Amino acid sequence: MEFVKSKGVIPMSSDYLKKDKERVENKFKELKSKGEIEAIEKRLESLEDADSSINRIWAEIYRDVLDLKKKEEEHEDKD
Repeated sequence: MEFVKSKGVIPMSSDYLKKDKERVENKFKELKSKGEIEAIEKRLESLEDADSSINRIWAEIYRDVLDLKKKEEEHEDKD
């Protein structure tokens, strides 16, 4: 890639592009993770209101997945 300046063409630094790409990928992962957590929380709310035993089992599974996702997010934030 190149940027055009008034007196010529200046090539972009590959290090700059690499860092920019990493930043975008990290933000995408963060947003994806938050979206997954929100979706699991909503699903869990609907299952907890149900009376059937199968829904209680699914609610337990969703709780476990939610806990794992939150721990994963906390671990990524520390790095």
